[in-house]
Amino acid sequence: MTIPNRRLARFFATPGLILLVWLASGCASPAPEGGSSDALEHTASSAGAAQTKNQTPRERTIGKNTTNKARTECMPTIEYMDALMLGDIHYVNYRSMNDPVELPPEAIGEIIDTVAYAMSDDACTDFVMQSRDATFLPAGTPIHKLRDYDTDFRVYADGRIYETSDNPHAKTVGDLYDIEGKVKSLDRISGNDHSFMWSYSQEDTEAFVSDLLKLEYVGFDEIHKNNPPEYKTSLRLQLKDGTSIKLPYLPKANALVMGAYGTERMREIVQKKP
Repeated sequence: MTIPNRRLARFFATPGLILLVWLASGCASPAPEGGSSDALEHTASSAGAAQTKNQTPRERTIGKNTTNKARTECMPTIEYMDALMLGDIHYVNYRSMNDPVELPPEAIGEIIDTVAYAMSDDACTDFVMQSRDATFLPAGTPIHKLRDYDTDFRVYADGRIYETSDNPHAKTVGDLYDIEGKVKSLDRISGNDHSFMWSYSQEDTEAFVSDLLKLEYVGFDEIHKNNPPEYKTSLRLQLKDGTSIKLPYLPKANALVMGAYGTERMREIVQKKP
């Protein structure tokens, strides 16, 4: 199976839900704050391998059963991240599947689609993810709009929020993240266990978010290939509805790992201490 977004395997893997994706570069990702230069952000993250020219479309994919064990791309067991694809936008559930999000009924909008195929059922490692595929959600699972968010940013299914990890149509971070007017605080968190450390001032939070939403969205690959590995500073945007967004930041590159270069004002804000 191949998903063309390296962030899924590199930076935002939910512990215990590894998505096996092979990366063309084979390079190590930047290390977390407080970790070694070869470490991934989460200990459960996986390495990847290159997309091949002979990717097998869904209708030709062979299930991972005993008759296919001779095929190197059909492993007896494949572990996945909790992911979903709609159109050409990839979404990821960054929380444990055993830790559902509690949302009031009024926050959950209408059904916008349903899952067509569950990859964990029988997809091989050469599988090409398509629209309405999910790694774990069973076929027929309704996919809902979240009333306060654009569906290009977040959707909801089976008690879980799925947040965009790659949107090829986004030109700015504001196009990627529908969070204008929805941020409560900018927090510094531990790079080891993501525990809260401190919040930046309201003035700095507003300035950071204002600059953030205007940044050009260049994508994870652009940041990854043009900057050497370095210790990351772990940031989090706490939203007013109680949910949050993690923003790993590379201080030397002044770059957000999700795919954007910061402003000098953003760099100055991040460097502040409480």
